[in-house]
Amino acid sequence: MEGEMSTLPDRKFAAFPVPITDDALGVGLGINAMYLHDRAEGATNPSTSMFYGQYTDSDSGMAIVGHEHVFAYDAWRAGFYAGHFSLNLKYTGRVGMQLPKAVQYSTYSNFVYGEVRKQIIDDLYFGVQGLWSGGDASLNENTDPAIKKAFEQEMSGSNHALGFLMTYDSRDNMMGATNGLNVDLSTLHYSKDRNTGKPFHRLDAEVSQYFPIGDDVLAYRVIGKEMLGETPEYEFVTPDLRGADWNKYRGSAVYQAEIEYRRKFTQLWSGVAFAGAAMVRNDDRHLANSVKSEVIPSAGIGIRYLLNAKERFSIGVDAAVSKMGNTSFYIRFGEAF
Repeated sequence: MEGEMSTLPDRKFAAFPVPITDDALGVGLGINAMYLHDRAEGATNPSTSMFYGQYTDSDSGMAIVGHEHVFAYDAWRAGFYAGHFSLNLKYTGRVGMQLPKAVQYSTYSNFVYGEVRKQIIDDLYFGVQGLWSGGDASLNENTDPAIKKAFEQEMSGSNHALGFLMTYDSRDNMMGATNGLNVDLSTLHYSKDRNTGKPFHRLDAEVSQYFPIGDDVLAYRVIGKEMLGETPEYEFVTPDLRGADWNKYRGSAVYQAEIEYRRKFTQLWSGVAFAGAAMVRNDDRHLANSVKSEVIPSAGIGIRYLLNAKERFSIGVDAAVSKMGNTSFYIRFGEAF
């Protein structure tokens, strides 16, 4: 067994190209890179640093950098992310207010996010988070000036938010869990929206659990996202569901559930099969106080290749089919959840 373990991979850095075929952004190429740092003394997981960038034929580009730090003996966790987006998109409306024909618009935005959590007792963390995001949108259509102005005002703006975090994490590994439970609860309280002059709020809850079945794993994830108050559309929430069009399904609330089976073929190769559904709701003041919702089902398969056995650091490809036969492909580090 010792000799077998010594032959398993232990890569700490990986980068790979990502083909882009997105209904909203067009066709292009991205690059995804991740680095695993050595574990801090007594820590059960490594710190990680990442970079993602892409560019497509619609003259759309983005770049995101991030770092998640696990301190000695798991006493603290912290994270930092920042990103820049310059996108040319097709706007199809939102749940409850779909347009008969997509319109073209451009958006230029940035964000900075940070969080810190302190371990209170074994597996239980409390913390705070902060977010700044802002940008401008431009409607690239010949239309009534009043409509153009209203659209750009609704889709542009900046906000800062502060909130609280609570995490219970008994997973045996953060990058490729085979056993345990993870619960994340968070709030974000935004400053006043420039259009309404009123503050608004975001509540998030996520639960995932993992059950070993021999060398295989059965896992599920449940997510809820809720915006409270009169929320500007550029802060609407979207599903984290493979196969769902992030640019099309936006609303004031999202609820979703997924189940996944992870099958180990060899020491290095494994596969996944998954299915789930998301409900996107839009309780918007422009809908005459009526609540509109839409359900998006999704299912798919994927494959994984192990890059670091100790940290269960892998690269994977998923293919998912969702509503109206929409097929999406994902190249990722680690598992989807």
